[in-house]
Amino acid sequence: MGRAILIIGAAALAVGVIVYSLIECARTDSAAMRGLRKGGWIAVIVLLPLLGALLWLFLGRPRGTADSSAPARGKGPDDDPQFLRNLEERRRQQEQAEKLRRWEEELRRGGGTTGGRPEQGGPGGGSPGGSSAGRADDASDDSPGKNRPPRD
Repeated sequence: MGRAILIIGAAALAVGVIVYSLIECARTDSAAMRGLRKGGWIAVIVLLPLLGALLWLFLGRPRGTADSSAPARGKGPDDDPQFLRNLEERRRQQEQAEKLRRWEEELRRGGGTTGGRPEQGGPGGGSPGGSSAGRADDASDDSPGKNRPPRD
């Protein structure tokens, strides 16, 4: 009885080594293999089951498989330089848009309370090439303090 358990245990160990070697051989990159090509190693493991599996483990496996057998750690987005460049560019664009929005809002608010300042001077106040954001509000503002000629 004890002898049968020993034989069954040895057979299970042999099958486990063969299956492990076959799966590892199939998953290994062809360029990293030593000795034969992938198809050759698979044929050796299948045709010479225990001997082929042991040959693969000692002679065919790429060196340094202890580190490569661990699952490869994926790169996070903060490790990708292209992602970081895009993120920085997006941040700059949002910052510029916010600054422009504040300036336009300031011009709208400041346009009606300029007092005696001329309408055509100043930044974005209607000068050629300036921003037209403040002019639309100023044109519709008919407050009595403005010195504007009547419209036709």
